Amino acid sequence: MIDTHYDLLSICYVCYLNNDYTKIENIANEIRNNKGNLKGIFANLYFMTKEEMKEELGEKYYQENVSVLEMFKIAKSVLEKYLPDVEFIYSIEGCDYIKVDELDELYQVGLRSIILVWNNQNIYGSGNRSNIGLTEKGAEFLKRAIDLGIGIDLSHANQKTFYDMISLIKYNKLEAKEVICYASHSNSRRLCDRKRNLTNEQLLALKQVGGLVGIFSNTNFIVSNINVDNETKRKAYMDHILYITDMIGVDNVMLSTDDMRYCGIEGMYGLPIYDYNTIYRDIRMDLLSKFSISDIDKIMYKNAEKIMNKLNYNEKKKVI
Repeated sequence: MIDTHYDLLSICYVCYLNNDYTKIENIANEIRNNKGNLKGIFANLYFMTKEEMKEELGEKYYQENVSVLEMFKIAKSVLEKYLPDVEFIYSIEGCDYIKVDELDELYQVGLRSIILVWNNQNIYGSGNRSNIGLTEKGAEFLKRAIDLGIGIDLSHANQKTFYDMISLIKYNKLEAKEVICYASHSNSRRLCDRKRNLTNEQLLALKQVGGLVGIFSNTNFIVSNINVDNETKRKAYMDHILYITDMIGVDNVMLSTDDMRYCGIEGMYGLPIYDYNTIYRDIRMDLLSKFSISDIDKIMYKNAEKIMNKLNYNEKKKVI
């Protein structure tokens, strides 16, 4: 399996700040328990409003005198210490605090994927808390990311920003640029009416530009009522996979978790429905009644594997 969205870099940075590595040690043990069945992870460092970062991640998490570059390098070094044998794509979610001219250096130290906005509005565009679209600075930022070969992740963008990003991606493709794009953790809004999920029209627009969707197992975005039993949640997750696959094809679907258990507040975040110790076995078992073995391999790792290899193409190496 390849997990296309897990906030591991933020977890590592908080561990570093607190000088307590228990959380990443526990996660590392879970990943090792997969006995080689977890092939890769999109490891994410995320940013919100300053107030929300203080509340969720602690007073020390974001300090204006510490650059995003420095945070990224520290978190990456911690993660590679605890999981030296796992292949990662390093991602930043919420680019509020990055300047366009900082992207080059972030790329040089390993950044390969960006989510332009979290839920809030920033200088580049907006998530679902406003109706503004991509700004001029946002277009400049994305163009630089595309030129570097950084993947463009459309999860979290509101509809206006989403479609503006799609238009910019189309324009760059017409200019003969390769644009690697996807929504790393997004489900069907038809099946679960959350603003973070994608409408049918958005799913089709993403397919038209060659984008993939990472269907994710965070409870809040699978079912409307998170208090139902786990068997019901797992069935609903399979419904999302079936629905999106029917709409955009098996070659355009990946899997992710957006695993938020480290926050420990189920009502607020919606815990994932799979245990990371057994996630490969359990998802594969659930998919077996719905898909062929070859299609299961595409969904679980082959489609994401192609993305990972493309994102590291400039280094002339295959990561998987």
